[in-house]
Amino acid sequence: MDLRTLRYFCALVQEGHFGRAAAKLGIAQPPLSRQIQNLEQELDVALLHRIKKRFEVTPAGLLLYERARRLLDGADQAQTDVRRAGAGDLGRLSLGFVHSTAFTILPGIISRFRRAYPDVELELREMLHNNLVPALESGSVDAGLLRPPINSRLLQVSTLIREPFLVLVPVSHRLAGRKSVNLKQLADEPFVLFSRAGSPLIHSRVVEMCLRAGFTPSTVQYADQIHTVAGFVGAGMGVGIAPATVASFNFTGLKCLQITDRPAALPMALAWRTGNASMLLRNLTRIARTAANAWSPAEPPKP
Repeated sequence: MDLRTLRYFCALVQEGHFGRAAAKLGIAQPPLSRQIQNLEQELDVALLHRIKKRFEVTPAGLLLYERARRLLDGADQAQTDVRRAGAGDLGRLSLGFVHSTAFTILPGIISRFRRAYPDVELELREMLHNNLVPALESGSVDAGLLRPPINSRLLQVSTLIREPFLVLVPVSHRLAGRKSVNLKQLADEPFVLFSRAGSPLIHSRVVEMCLRAGFTPSTVQYADQIHTVAGFVGAGMGVGIAPATVASFNFTGLKCLQITDRPAALPMALAWRTGNASMLLRNLTRIARTAANAWSPAEPPKP
């Protein structure tokens, strides 16, 4: 009792006539009659009560028709779902991300992906950089948004955006009326600095650009997150240097200034395990690149 035979039987019940059912199925009438007879022999039960050139479906036949329709509908849906899954239109994908991506390209990726693939379950997992890399390597997370360098031979990395740095000063600061500054002008300023433990990459980049400008930042307060640094600067604790996303926060008491030294921008990348050929991942990668092309760093508000 295979699916093809069940389809033949269901078509016959639906049409109520051997000739019409055969035409609908695209076969001759004699093979259809033989298939139904073979089915009755296999089940050892009469499915049709034949009356000359007509027939009536027996109670056993009606029961088979009912159950067969469920099976056939399930098989059709399974076939559709499998094809959609193969095309990346259906399934589940986990995306890990570090905190700072929520203020840059992550929202654009999420909205575009969900519009394009509404039936894909996109699981979002906020993680620390040091936890996200092992999760990607083990496959417990399919893809990750994080900042290079990403030191792993198991992962493939695609840089999406490069975010410039801005200087942060309180509105009462002597430099607050300017649009831009060079880093040497901050040599004697107290700094609110990203911590080495909480934000090692940004910490090292800020310290490095200050050293290139000829001074070591005099730190009065450390913070792990960009909004915390901005809040402390706005409170008058000191000056700071942060990725340009900070300009979109519109913190009260804070001014964002461009840096004439033009230090190297901060990259953001998408990483995944090498060899992962999933169409879900391919679709996410394409969407991420589209979102990255549409993204632009926030401009500092005019003084």
